[in-house]
Amino acid sequence: MTVLFGTVEYFEREIYNYLNENQLKEISGDSLHVIFSKLKRELLYDFVCDERIRLECLENLKYAISMITHGKEAVGV
Repeated sequence: MTVLFGTVEYFEREIYNYLNENQLKEISGDSLHVIFSKLKRELLYDFVCDERIRLECLENLKYAISMITHGKEAVGV
């Protein structure tokens, strides 16, 4: 299944990949905050796009963090 950049599913995968790469077994508020900050910084300063798309990506990132925090997934990762 192809996941498009900027979608909720994309950010969920990025979050889980970060957790796996850093061998974090549990999802904590602190680890999610670090991941959120990293991805947000990339969107704000590294990603070149229209501002409307940037805002949509930020909203999707917030939603993905919220879904993971509440134990739900948009995709089976």
